[in-house]
Amino acid sequence: MQMLPTTMALVPNLLISDALGVVAAVVISFILITLIASYYRFQHIIEEAEESNPEEMGTTPLEVLRVQMARYIAGCARRNTSFSFSLIRVKDPSVKIAVGSPVFSSIRKIVRHDDLLCIFDDQTAALFTEAEPEDSKGILTRVIEGIAKDNALSADLLCAGISSYPGHGLAGKVLTETATTALESTTSENPVFMPEIEDPDAEEEEDEDLLADSLPEEEEEHSSEKRHWGRRRESILDPLTGVLKPKVVSPYMQRLMSDWRYKKKPATLYCIGLNNMDHIARIHGEEAADDVLVGISKILQKHLRSEDLIGRHEKYAFITLVQIPLERAELIARRINHLVQHTEIFSEKKRIKTTITMGAASFPEHGNTLRMLYSAAQKVLDYHRQNDIRAYAIYDPKIHDTIPSKPIRSIKSVKA
Repeated sequence: MQMLPTTMALVPNLLISDALGVVAAVVISFILITLIASYYRFQHIIEEAEESNPEEMGTTPLEVLRVQMARYIAGCARRNTSFSFSLIRVKDPSVKIAVGSPVFSSIRKIVRHDDLLCIFDDQTAALFTEAEPEDSKGILTRVIEGIAKDNALSADLLCAGISSYPGHGLAGKVLTETATTALESTTSENPVFMPEIEDPDAEEEEDEDLLADSLPEEEEEHSSEKRHWGRRRESILDPLTGVLKPKVVSPYMQRLMSDWRYKKKPATLYCIGLNNMDHIARIHGEEAADDVLVGISKILQKHLRSEDLIGRHEKYAFITLVQIPLERAELIARRINHLVQHTEIFSEKKRIKTTITMGAASFPEHGNTLRMLYSAAQKVLDYHRQNDIRAYAIYDPKIHDTIPSKPIRSIKSVKA
């Protein structure tokens, strides 16, 4: 009988514990059901978005847009590619845009099979297309011309605002706001508009005014051109090595890559890292390390063609874009490697030798954009660094995709 009070005291605690367990089980079940329902709803929207109007799926255009935006950002982030998000508007209230409407069908016919198309509102379509920033305006101009032709519409009734991932932002909300602002900035003279992509590392541009009016006209013209060219060189070339500054590598290489791609010319991108540079700086000093950097730059400039591009990359590295096919990429890498290994670089009275590590990726085999080639070549370089391999190699996804992609700093989607 002495145990009875103790036993009775335990009963309320046991009841409370059981009740909490039941509540926890209910909450967990509710969360799981919600997640599963959300997943199936997400899949349903993806499958039906281009075949059914939002109202027919029991949702809204905004929700469809969010799902498609999340899907496209995830895919392009995984592949390290750029895409443009465009809002295409018909400025005629009598012309409605809906899935299956003439305007919607025209856009679907013009764009690529992999591009995504959905409704933004009853006068605006939203288009996702994998493209570099400098190609986006041309693509949308072609789309608008096709819509006008197919639907017997005046070109003045059509306009498009564009934002670019990742140049204008990484979040869907930012990209949507940028495209909306761009759409509102269109005019009859400029019906397709994309805001400039700001380079956060860019220095302020120098003043390029003409010389004083007191100079004779011919002398003024000659001096102005000379001054402009001098400032142009200073703004794009690294003063130490004489190759492109990191901040301008992207726009210049993007432009060249687009030209070669249009002309169906092959290209190879090399990421070239200098070895032992921290050791050289520690033993011989920073000036000696700079002298070595200059020496390697001279080798690259001397033995690559004038139409190829060379730029600074990282602290002790270079990046080059060369017009050669994959079959010749290893031969060029071997030759540059050999030249560096057998070159003595003078720094004051010291003779210094070093080696390089090279990663290479080629168009079209390893990607059709500059970002894709850079990502592949940089993976090779990082793989060799991690495994202390001081040599050159061509990108092999089976080997080098074990290395995560680095944030792309000098290769940015900057509008040239």
